[in-house]
Amino acid sequence: MIRPLRLLFLAPFSQAAHCPGLEYAGDLARALGVPLHIAAFTDLHGAESAGPAGAECPDVVRQSVLALRQKWLKDESARLQEKGVDVHPEIVRASSSATEFAACAQRLEADLIIKDMQARPGQAHCGLSPQDWEFLSVSPVSVLYVQPGPTQIPGKVLAAIDMEFQAKEGDSDNHSIIEAARRLASACGAALHVISIYDTDAPGQGDLSRFDVRKQAFDDFARQHGIAREHRHFIPGAPANAICAYLQRSAYNLLVIGAANHHLLPSGIGLTAEGILEHAGCSVLAIKVPVAAAPIKTTAPDSIRHASS
Repeated sequence: MIRPLRLLFLAPFSQAAHCPGLEYAGDLARALGVPLHIAAFTDLHGAESAGPAGAECPDVVRQSVLALRQKWLKDESARLQEKGVDVHPEIVRASSSATEFAACAQRLEADLIIKDMQARPGQAHCGLSPQDWEFLSVSPVSVLYVQPGPTQIPGKVLAAIDMEFQAKEGDSDNHSIIEAARRLASACGAALHVISIYDTDAPGQGDLSRFDVRKQAFDDFARQHGIAREHRHFIPGAPANAICAYLQRSAYNLLVIGAANHHLLPSGIGLTAEGILEHAGCSVLAIKVPVAAAPIKTTAPDSIRHASS
């Protein structure tokens, strides 16, 4: 019997109240009809649980922290279960590190990880912390980062693809990205749009005939995936800046991008992806690419599982 898709929410350590990412994860699990695993990391021997310097009973402090963590997890799980979500909560006694997060995802055989974006001190926008960047680089599967604020499942999804590499023999990254976005949008009843940027900063891109060729290839690709003409957006500019500017003047709930573009950085994430994740202004699903040619292990027809390289 093939198991259903598994969603994994990584709960922040210091969460004393409800968080947007967990609400989002619950709504998404219910829309897909799949289980939601919640991993609440608690390092009882780390600085977070040690209490103030000079505390007489550090063990008491640690046990108090654990009890509060367990209560939060129990209460949040019960609330989601009342909404019809199949919840599988777990206290993970380990440090909140990228390697521990990745190990947990592998152990639970997660297909998609959901995590909150964190507000930055002194800044108006949210983004990824250094730990988030590290985790995205080592994560075995795709990661969905949820923007703070009112939570809702996507109503309008934008998939970003790179036509410069579509002609590459055997390239499947764009297909993986658009299929993930399409299946997710279908499950949530959302409109799906597709965007590709004609990189005007790249050598030789000033040729109008080259622009027309790329645009035609983009239209052909989008049509193959059933994207309506009015939902296709081919825009000239610098990729990260152009996509972020387009998002700022549009009303998308979710952006779907590849997490390892071909212009690779040492982090293994990609220059364009890094620029977008810093300034997207909406929730972002980072698909780990390239995708291995492996069967999708899910009983749900509208799944978003993607094997990692």
